[in-house]
Amino acid sequence: RVGADGVHYTAAGLMALTARPGLRLVAASCHSDAELAHTAALGLDFVVFGPVEATLTHPETPPLGWEQFARRIDDLPLPVYALGGLGPESLATARAHGAHGIALMRGWR
Repeated sequence: RVGADGVHYTAAGLMALTARPGLRLVAASCHSDAELAHTAALGLDFVVFGPVEATLTHPETPPLGWEQFARRIDDLPLPVYALGGLGPESLATARAHGAHGIALMRGWR
């Protein structure tokens, strides 16, 4: 409605979707296996998944850690960006664990 080429859904917004929106680029934030599976079923373009490390944004959420992150995205048929407590120094580690890249809010210096 606003003329955007794409949209990024929160996890709650993602789970309310029953079909992929008719936009060029559709992505979502995910924090569970059910949410990851839903992105694949809808054919989204990419996902951010975490938190991998402890984060100020969600201090009550236990971090996944890199091994758990890698295991949970292993068969996902779309690019995944690691999220949560990361900075530029995390990029090589993220890629080594199957991430397409990293997403961050405060970590850029």
